[in-house]
Amino acid sequence: RFFTQGDIDVAGGYVNNYLPYFPQPEVRMMLAGFAGREALHIAAYSHLIESLGMPEATYSEFLEYAEMREKHDYILNLSSQNSTKQSTAEHIAAFSAFTEGMQLFSSFIMLLNFPRHGMMKGMGQIVTWSIVDETMHAEAMIKLFRTYIEENREIWNDDLKSKIYTIATKMVDLEDKFIDLAFGMVRVADLDATDVKRYIRYIADRRLISLGLKGIMKVKKNPLPWVEEMINAPTHTNFFENRATDYAKGALSGDWQDVWAKAA
Repeated sequence: RFFTQGDIDVAGGYVNNYLPYFPQPEVRMMLAGFAGREALHIAAYSHLIESLGMPEATYSEFLEYAEMREKHDYILNLSSQNSTKQSTAEHIAAFSAFTEGMQLFSSFIMLLNFPRHGMMKGMGQIVTWSIVDETMHAEAMIKLFRTYIEENREIWNDDLKSKIYTIATKMVDLEDKFIDLAFGMVRVADLDATDVKRYIRYIADRRLISLGLKGIMKVKKNPLPWVEEMINAPTHTNFFENRATDYAKGALSGDWQDVWAKAA
């Protein structure tokens, strides 16, 4: 219910928080490209909802759950801050490192567990390529963050570092509540909430270290190695660029003798 809205929030971050602040053409093209990619993700997950015959009301049902609504509200509150050099750095950490780069991954894991057991493999392709995209976005934006800090050394102080740690801790806490909600609603085969929470902490520390800070979640080993195996397995087509096909039964007409006669 929340996944599509999560990608909408991320895309909004690129358009509303980053594009107005970075005038460099190369950076703007990168940001526009990332926002466009989010549109593909949104369309893909919307297609899943429509394929299952779920009503339009599904898109707003996340507001009925405090655990989902709080995640959405927290990101919106961060994006409403006035644009300063320090708030821009905070936005990059919140939207790119800890939303794209961490928070979405609990949902990714739950969805990947289906193709892991041989189910919903088409959806698994969507998820796999989404993870590839989100990881690339997070890494590129973290590189932009490091360059931005290098060019504005005066903002890299204890106050900014403390705020980034607070953002990371708060977003992990919000994700814990979301994970408890999800696993409280349905039993997931060969996957439990504790492992997903540990994986989120593992990812959070990787993002903190990439930002130039220290890991504080104390999960140094990947608790779900099968996730990396599924993401890194060789593939021969990109779901988003693959031609759609439909199966048909009894759709041919005519006689095979006519076909061979024309071929001759």
